[in-house]
Amino acid sequence: MEKTCSRCILDNTFPNIYFDEDGVCNQCHQYDRRCSKYATNTQNQKKLRSLVEKVKSRGKNQEYDCIQGVSGGRDSTYTLYLLKQWGLNPLAVHVDNRMDTSIAVKNINNACRKLDVDLHNHTVEWEEFKDLQRAFLFASVPSVDIPSDHAFVTILYNIAEENDIKYVFSGSSFRTEGQGSIEWSLHDDERFIRDIHRQYGTMNLNHYPLRTISDVFRWYRKGIREIRPLYWMDYHHSDVDPLLERELGWEYYGGHHFESIFTRWAFAFLLPRKFNIDKRLTDYATLVLSGQMTRGEAFNKMTKSIYPAELEAKDRAFILDTLGLTEEEMDSIINAVPKRNFDYDHHSRFHRILTYLISPWRY
Repeated sequence: MEKTCSRCILDNTFPNIYFDEDGVCNQCHQYDRRCSKYATNTQNQKKLRSLVEKVKSRGKNQEYDCIQGVSGGRDSTYTLYLLKQWGLNPLAVHVDNRMDTSIAVKNINNACRKLDVDLHNHTVEWEEFKDLQRAFLFASVPSVDIPSDHAFVTILYNIAEENDIKYVFSGSSFRTEGQGSIEWSLHDDERFIRDIHRQYGTMNLNHYPLRTISDVFRWYRKGIREIRPLYWMDYHHSDVDPLLERELGWEYYGGHHFESIFTRWAFAFLLPRKFNIDKRLTDYATLVLSGQMTRGEAFNKMTKSIYPAELEAKDRAFILDTLGLTEEEMDSIINAVPKRNFDYDHHSRFHRILTYLISPWRY
């Protein structure tokens, strides 16, 4: 029997969910623990200012004192804006996988130009990336966006290491973006990536930026740290959007992670249709918890489509052309029997915990 959390909108179809005696789910309790740790009080604001001063001090004799990954989205753009407001000198890094929307490209260029921030545009080795992305589609797993996500993070830290930059800023925000499940996505598992590519790829991955636990340990040992400033802030979309539009000429792109044509298609069409995964569920649940949406509004929005059929057809045609897929291959991808991420080789739970413990993210 279906059961829905009494506080947010998650139900018992969400992987590994459970409820307390009041009907409140474990995801709500995890959100509360984070709110307690990152309370927007005077003490934590002092901690954030102290972190910013630490970044300035460490990088005062360098060309850049920190790195910020940018996608053209709201979170990364606002974080870049904050860094300049705080007097930092970031290097903006974008990873180009040929899937960006024109709005995302314009947002990145406008923000960097108006904020006077240098932009490093890293283009992936295309043939290898294309082969890996095709492999993930044919593997029939929900972690279809991993080739981009894994590469993006790895490249950021590689650039930080190469340039002796000790701080990487992230636009992550637990108050606006819901935490998914490893049943949905296995971001850090290079064994998982290798196994899928071994079974469905056609060439060697000589240049794709895979990272192992050894890389993570090396970055940590070298003192590279990730800072998530939005964790420390009462971050509301309704406050941020007008500011970005006014100050940076920023434009909204229609949905969370819709900066990428491929991600838009995968999240709004492929995952719901094939895997019954709608990632709006966790995002809306989080917005309910942070007071940016009522439960009624969230339930209502879940019934409405934000992805018109005409746009899906256009995006699908783009993906077919970009990845060199035929209509028949795409039909087979959409209609293939869904598999779990864990149907493929992967690291143990102990390995995942160890990777997290030595992760450069500490703030």
